[in-house]
Amino acid sequence: MATLKGIIIPSRKRQDGTYNVLIRLTHNRETVRISTSIYVSAEQVTRTHKIKDQRAIDAINNLVNEWRALIAELGIYADALSAKELADVLRRRNKDVKGFRLDFCKYIRKVGERKRAANTRANYNTTANTLQRFYERSPLDIANVTASLLRDFERWAQKEEISKGSIHLYMSIIKAAHNSAKVEYNDEDGGIIRVPQTPFNRYKVPTAPAPQPRGVDLATMQAIADMEDGERINSRVTTGRDAFMLSFALGGMNGIDIYNLPYSAYKGDYIEYQRHKTSSARADGATYRIHITECARPLVERLIDTTKKRLFNFHLRFTEKSFLLTLPYAMQSINKVVKYERRYTFYAARHTYASLARNVVGLDKYTVHELLNHSDNAMRITDRYIERDWQRLFDAHDKVIKLIDWSNICKQKSEA
Repeated sequence: MATLKGIIIPSRKRQDGTYNVLIRLTHNRETVRISTSIYVSAEQVTRTHKIKDQRAIDAINNLVNEWRALIAELGIYADALSAKELADVLRRRNKDVKGFRLDFCKYIRKVGERKRAANTRANYNTTANTLQRFYERSPLDIANVTASLLRDFERWAQKEEISKGSIHLYMSIIKAAHNSAKVEYNDEDGGIIRVPQTPFNRYKVPTAPAPQPRGVDLATMQAIADMEDGERINSRVTTGRDAFMLSFALGGMNGIDIYNLPYSAYKGDYIEYQRHKTSSARADGATYRIHITECARPLVERLIDTTKKRLFNFHLRFTEKSFLLTLPYAMQSINKVVKYERRYTFYAARHTYASLARNVVGLDKYTVHELLNHSDNAMRITDRYIERDWQRLFDAHDKVIKLIDWSNICKQKSEA
């Protein structure tokens, strides 16, 4: 069992007449001395060089009690350390933990920058900006991120008429960033706990509101497919229509995947790719194959990059950022031409694909789940044993795509 005691060494008297208080650590039959930030003057010690000043004694006892508690937290890990190694742990604790500061809003942005998806990075940045706007004082240190502050932030957001969905998103991101900080800055094995707060033990992230339908019906999809080219080749509305219908033809493929697919993904009868959004989080890399249904093949081939630098030619006219920013505006233009009971976005292609697969074609939910290349924690182990029947999925996919008459969009003449 380690023992700790505050001492001074007479021979180490400083020029200003003070002594630095050391903590003598005895552990595993070894003794080491640990310097502290506590100093005493000659008047605060006895003739035999024992500390007599009560304020100094209290400060030493507080530090000793803190270190004893830390050693108790380390448990059997402390027993495996030498006295010097244990002293190093205590020194780091004293140095790192006491002065640790972290601008939490800035850290949220830092975590967001690590995310692959552009919209996820944007969500982290928006969360940080909104939290900073609420806090006003700058910066918001992570030590001040308490359950009380989170409740105040939620009430403030409600008064600001921020939607329930956005509040849920902000709080989820704050929780994820806070957990990330604990992993990054705490060393529990070494007893270094720079972020001890656990605000989410006493604050519950509000439940996400039920999602609103985001797809369109079959008639509206057909109307979009029948749209003529814009007034000029490759106008915004033409780009939006082509990308939207291409996404649908490829099983609801995301815009970032459409833009970045390498030419090598093209296998003739199908496209093989790793979904950008989930590839890094899945053991299989989210690898998937999408059958190129014959009725939609002319559209796919018209948009293929003839330079073979990428699979589709959008990169010849746009950067990734400008392409993803163009799609929402393009969909606004399409909305004006093809009216629907609710506003729809580019992501409606994926929602529509799923809804038509289930409600019109009559596919079972798990087949729809497979077609969308979703992950399922409940089925993850089972999926390791089942070899995918690609032909079955190709046939199911074709049934959805054949609901649309592709003849008009496939004969359009827009080019890169």
